[in-house]
Amino acid sequence: MRTLCVLTVLLTLVAGCSSKKEKLVLPAVTNQFQPVLLWDHTAADGVQHFDSSLRPLILDGKLFAASRTGVITAFELETGNRVWTYDTRSDSVIGFWRLLAYRSKDTARVSGGLSHGFGHLLFGTENGEVIALDPATGERRWLSKVPGEVLAAPAAGDGMIVVNTGSGTIVALNPADGSRRWAYEQELPALTIRGVAEPVIVPGGVVFGSGAGKVGVLISEHGLPAWEEVVATPQGATDLARLVDVDARPIVVGNTIYAIAYNGELLAMELNSGRTLWKRDYASFRNMALADTVLYIVDSVGRVYAVDRRNGQELWSQNALERHFLTAPTIFGDYLVFGDSKGYLHWLDRRTGDMVARHQFHRSGFYVAPVTNGNYLVLQSRNGELVVLQQP
Repeated sequence: MRTLCVLTVLLTLVAGCSSKKEKLVLPAVTNQFQPVLLWDHTAADGVQHFDSSLRPLILDGKLFAASRTGVITAFELETGNRVWTYDTRSDSVIGFWRLLAYRSKDTARVSGGLSHGFGHLLFGTENGEVIALDPATGERRWLSKVPGEVLAAPAAGDGMIVVNTGSGTIVALNPADGSRRWAYEQELPALTIRGVAEPVIVPGGVVFGSGAGKVGVLISEHGLPAWEEVVATPQGATDLARLVDVDARPIVVGNTIYAIAYNGELLAMELNSGRTLWKRDYASFRNMALADTVLYIVDSVGRVYAVDRRNGQELWSQNALERHFLTAPTIFGDYLVFGDSKGYLHWLDRRTGDMVARHQFHRSGFYVAPVTNGNYLVLQSRNGELVVLQQP
């Protein structure tokens, strides 16, 4: 069944409606601190205007970043010194000056990554490829073809690497050589948001979300479904109103799955059975964040919420940034941080939801959430600029 891209259309419609009624203005905020800039750098071309979930990765003292054109670069996290650069188009490790000379209009369409597992640096492409590199040298270890665009980061664990493709097929690969272990095909509706949920691997199973508004668990050994449950039912008179994608990565804590759908609900479900424990009226296509017993959500229109994961009780909400095209949230110390389409980084007190700071970094804007290892916060703009901040 044909799947169409509608995320850009949705954002355009929201922007159009906003511009007709009023010009969006950011609320005033008095900065309570100035974050410490460790270093900044340009990592090739970024994702430009594409709605790509290509995010950087912090691993073993290094920062790995990628561009949609296919350039993967490793930096020393604390200094910003370049360690190696790999270009998927030439299939060789190349130096920085050769990289500048090599630039062309060709693109590898890197989109699903970066992640790691079994000693590999992993990422996927819209050309239906999953690639494993050596994190120390940038040398390619293997490339595997899969039946669909890889729009989310590969997941690794339980003896396999799993990718959720844009065609609806979930594929498990052998970590040693990328050979296929099994594939599970989902039926998708005619119209979906361009994006898929990153799968989550648990002992004995793979938790997944689908464009059909379902969450389920596959048995790791052979890829057959243990259960599937509908978390969002199509409603409305138009195809846009009937979108029910589960594009946010499910969160698993113990025997509980937390999942959210676009035009759907936030649910807590039993991992073993899929039984609903509680559900609340929140809708989003962005990843959630979790700290202790609190789930943090940026919903489909940019409202921010803190919800008690034990019972679904709302702890606070922040609506001042509605329609400002926020990224997913990231927890950084005592703060909840996220970027927006104008290149601002917003800081909320995660206990109260109060805005405590805002800083602009790059006017090309942010599409992916900041990443952190607890000590450093890394931003990557649409144009590929990297910013590394320390705790304020």
